[in-house]
Amino acid sequence: MATPQELARYQKGPQSPQERVWWDRYSHENLDKWRQIQDPLADRCAAQIKFTRPSGLLDEVERRAKEEGGDFQAFLDHCYTVPSWVDFEEMELGRRMYRRNGALQGLVLMCSSLVEGYAHNKPSQVLVATGRLQKDVSRRIYETGQMLHNIVGDDGLRPGGLGHRTIMEVRLLHAAVRQFLRKNPRWDVEKYDLPINQEDMAGTILEFDFMVVRGLKRLGVRINRREHESMHYFWRYAGYLLGVDEALLTTTLEEQEIMALQLTSHLYDPTPDSESLAKALLKDMSGKAPFNLPYDVLLAFSRYLIGDTVANDLNIYSSVPASSAVHIVKTAIRAASISMRILPDPAKRVLEGFNHNLGRRTLQAGLGENPARWGFKSLA
Repeated sequence: MATPQELARYQKGPQSPQERVWWDRYSHENLDKWRQIQDPLADRCAAQIKFTRPSGLLDEVERRAKEEGGDFQAFLDHCYTVPSWVDFEEMELGRRMYRRNGALQGLVLMCSSLVEGYAHNKPSQVLVATGRLQKDVSRRIYETGQMLHNIVGDDGLRPGGLGHRTIMEVRLLHAAVRQFLRKNPRWDVEKYDLPINQEDMAGTILEFDFMVVRGLKRLGVRINRREHESMHYFWRYAGYLLGVDEALLTTTLEEQEIMALQLTSHLYDPTPDSESLAKALLKDMSGKAPFNLPYDVLLAFSRYLIGDTVANDLNIYSSVPASSAVHIVKTAIRAASISMRILPDPAKRVLEGFNHNLGRRTLQAGLGENPARWGFKSLA
């Protein structure tokens, strides 16, 4: 658990009949079953094509769908068929909130979501087995930033838009990694279950949604109920496109909290690998855009955001000056957030566009002049 409050909340158990339903739905026993299920639609495609860059994977699926149909067309049909529960206008506020807080979202994701996720031993072993996060750490972080940047572009997640295509590329990349690990003797199925399984993918959605919103609030960003619900709705559809089973896509903020408590308690098992991954991430990103913060300050942000319990388990400590800097920044963010609330909507849209363009320049610097060479096909 990331905070004493969340640990206390978990120990209380369900507090209403509805919570009992959710508590059972995401019980450890049921989550164990989801660890034996992956993403059949994407996996069948990956099994029939040679591994390549993410954009190349989708290009190949589209080409084979035209020539052969079959599994390739089935994958495209699923991605382009919009479920009846999707309303793009209702998720528009959520898209704008992520766009408005893009830089802070990146800080929270880096110092909180990913670091806390490494304490989930089973899913983090994918990174250990592939060696991807120990080598060229910052490159992978910028690629993740590219995905997040693209999905909040002007088209959002609408079918045919760049964000939609990027999500499809990520889904196929996950399938390619599963294919690689299926033949890799370093992956112990008996010990870690199937790689990038349904529980792991549901946990990833929580990292991008639940943990990010939690972190933004801790830093002083004001997010009201309506904004939070739209942000959650936005990621519910993103999760669907990424191949998460609808049974693991929560419908309310309250259900999402129960799922987060259950999933964290099920997977939390920090190891020396967890500490190595967390510190490698923060060390490699120190002094780099967009924050250009020293390692000690990133450690302080991480400790503040993930809470003392997880930070102690990962041996993440910082100096008093660095911790003081975090609180100074938090005060400034809170003041800026209060000012943001009183701005007229046109002014907010201008600021969102400015932040998005700033993010684009940061990613170009991090990825180089040709993003597709490393990450996904295009940059919004």
